[in-house]
Amino acid sequence: MSAGGLSAVLGALAIASSAVAAFLRQSRRRRAALPAFREIARATASLEARARAPRRLRSQSEPLPDGGPIVLANVAAYDPASGERLIGLDLSLPMPSHVAILGDRGSGGRVLAALIAGQLEPTAGAVTYAGTDLRSVEPAERARRIAYAGGEPVLMSGTLLQNLLYGDPAFADGSSPDASTPNARELEERLVEALSVTGLDRLVYGRGLASVLPRRLDAATAAAIVETRDALRAALAADHAAHLIEPFDPARYNRQATVGENILFGAPVGSAFSEARLAGHPFTRAVLEAEGLTRPMTEMGLAIARATVEIFSDLPDDHPLFDAFSLFPARERGFFEDLIARQPEASGWRRGPAGQRDRARLIGLCLRYSETRHRFGLIDEAMEARLVAARRTFAALLPASLTGSVEFYDPGKVTAAASLEENLLFGRVAGAEAGAGARVRALMQAVLRERGLERTVYRFGLASQVDPRAAESGLAGRDGFTPFERTAIDVARCLVRRPDILVVGLALDDRGAPEVMAGIERLRAARAGRGLVVCLPAECRPDEAAPFDVVLRAERTTVVRAGGMPDVAETAVAESGPSGAPAGAEAVPSSEVVSSSTEPVRDRTRLTPD
Repeated sequence: MSAGGLSAVLGALAIASSAVAAFLRQSRRRRAALPAFREIARATASLEARARAPRRLRSQSEPLPDGGPIVLANVAAYDPASGERLIGLDLSLPMPSHVAILGDRGSGGRVLAALIAGQLEPTAGAVTYAGTDLRSVEPAERARRIAYAGGEPVLMSGTLLQNLLYGDPAFADGSSPDASTPNARELEERLVEALSVTGLDRLVYGRGLASVLPRRLDAATAAAIVETRDALRAALAADHAAHLIEPFDPARYNRQATVGENILFGAPVGSAFSEARLAGHPFTRAVLEAEGLTRPMTEMGLAIARATVEIFSDLPDDHPLFDAFSLFPARERGFFEDLIARQPEASGWRRGPAGQRDRARLIGLCLRYSETRHRFGLIDEAMEARLVAARRTFAALLPASLTGSVEFYDPGKVTAAASLEENLLFGRVAGAEAGAGARVRALMQAVLRERGLERTVYRFGLASQVDPRAAESGLAGRDGFTPFERTAIDVARCLVRRPDILVVGLALDDRGAPEVMAGIERLRAARAGRGLVVCLPAECRPDEAAPFDVVLRAERTTVVRAGGMPDVAETAVAESGPSGAPAGAEAVPSSEVVSSSTEPVRDRTRLTPD
């Protein structure tokens, strides 16, 4: 092959790789935008159906009655968002009761749930609640009384607490409750129950531990955090787990932290000594020069760049492994590849600004390096001692104008700008032993519960910020949520409002039947005595010890009664009481029918009151 042909092939490969990368980025953006467009399509279909409703129904607005049956009379419906259709529905569901709708995705079960909640208008027939047509009720009143969790939840910029209260009329302006809010204690109890039932308590607790402490933390909380450190150390020692924590010791190098974090020995405040600017800051460069570390750290940075480029050579720039483990972002990949090509050895550096730029970038790689995480074998005990000496020089020579840019670790006080977990442990979890993090956090939670600080962690978690773009991408991370967590947020929003009827029309067939039924059991216990309608995968079998009042099965374009259950028509309140008793007989309380558990939900979860 000639030189020209080879150049043409290489150029074509470069163009093709760029096109593939652009296609992957566009596909990722499309997947991130799909939930929002599905929600728009669902809302638009509902609005169009309302526009076609009879003028008589649009002109009147009636309040929903306090209770009664939900009746579907000769109903047909079509959901343009999913393409599902149901026809010939004649059902009467007593309320309050617990109703299960069995059927896999596409069977029509979610269409029935949307009809019951008034979220989807029937194309024929009518859906009434105690004789009141749902189309004649104001949407806000209907949503307050009949909550529906069934679409892609809308996440907004703000705190996690604001997102959980989304849809609550008391906080429609985006405000957050505080101690002065009326019924603040009762609202906190509702939040506790919603987190326990939906399984969001672990998410909120984890976000609380990862939350950065505010600079203006109240004195009582700060003192409690400092006092808890000794109690936590004692609990770890009693459980023979003290070795799982590497404490912050001014005289020792912390192997769980990066090189830059060891030199700072504290948390940066503001951007002066942030990770992105630490290597280029004049004071940092002066400290490294005074300790004779400029050349060794430049050589270390070059070794890191060479190893990183070699490891990730076959991965595209947008590969998640590159973002998770690389020491430099994908946009800087070309720079370091070029630097390695023209600088194979750490000698003969270019002079002038270009050489200074290369050295600063390599020192920046070195400052982000952690031996326990990246394991390139570049830091020995001698290097650790030199870095600890640089730490002392950094603290001793820090000018007064920069004293507010770093919060140094101090065992006698909290470290603002550091996470709550780091402040409680006053160190880092050593990851050498499998399951070390889970074991340490379990002991930590027990100590916090004993000292009455568990609720404080949850409050920090609820105050954490939500980035809707990260949340909608489906990527799990500090600001993002998994699909399961987004689903749980949608259900928690409904639970917090304490509606008369809760309709859960979510697709749960992406999880196993035991996991689904465990969550349904918690939900039914929380909704004892109140209406509940849930969609379940076809393979789920309701517990015979605590049966649903009504079990329906969605098949093709209609809904039939499940085998072994009483006929749906027999549940009509006109002919029977809410638990199936004959008309005129004393009705059995619904709470005795829908749940065999009489203990509060909170008593069966990890959450306890202060």
